[in-house]
Amino acid sequence: AAAEAAVDRYVSSNSVVAFGNGELVNQAIAYLGSCLMNKKLQNVVAVPANSAAAHEAAYHGVPLTTLDEAQQVALLIDQADQYDESCNAALKGIRAEPQQPELPKLRQALAAAEKVALLVESQDCAPRLCASLPVFIDGEEWEEPAEALDDVFLGDAEIWRRPSSGVANPRGGQNPYISPEGYNIVDVRFYEGMKLFGEDASYGQIVQEIDQIEGVITHGLLLDAADVVVIADPKQGVRVLEPKAAAAQSTS
Repeated sequence: AAAEAAVDRYVSSNSVVAFGNGELVNQAIAYLGSCLMNKKLQNVVAVPANSAAAHEAAYHGVPLTTLDEAQQVALLIDQADQYDESCNAALKGIRAEPQQPELPKLRQALAAAEKVALLVESQDCAPRLCASLPVFIDGEEWEEPAEALDDVFLGDAEIWRRPSSGVANPRGGQNPYISPEGYNIVDVRFYEGMKLFGEDASYGQIVQEIDQIEGVITHGLLLDAADVVVIADPKQGVRVLEPKAAAAQSTS
């Protein structure tokens, strides 16, 4: 229902829509395919921000394009792995299964989209983000940026290089994951929620510390990215939030 609500409310004919990943995103793609088939919507083209979205769109008959080819991206539909409603902050890429995250492509889609609709399962809403934070590091020289991350989060988290599959060790085991672009993923595995220097720092402060480390490409902490949030709640049904509009009203 949440996926259908997002398409019905925010997807219009003659538009380009980018898609992230997640089960709710897959449902949205499938529903869009049915809308195109029965002419409820027409001339909608998808920009997949990952290989899973490309596969789903092709399977459900949604035409594909690329960010380079699309002159304008009207909407990005993505799913949060974890969401903090109080700060409009989300985590992405915390899971390696069913496929590793493609956060650099997601960041490009976020930058190109005029509007972002974030889908969230109610159980993934949290008063404070507390899951592991994936950080993409460039090239073979991953150890120095990883050590810099370890210095920043000393006492608050462990830094583990992500393996290609399963569970390994802090160095990624015998088969560490390397993305097709040549990036490593290291997970900042917090002990007691996201902290900085032992304190519950703002997400903005955490991002600032990470972004200033040389060799960091991107990470999975999305700040104030969502224009609308569609929450799938089995008890309350579909809830729709407009965090940016609400913030603008509170300051006006």
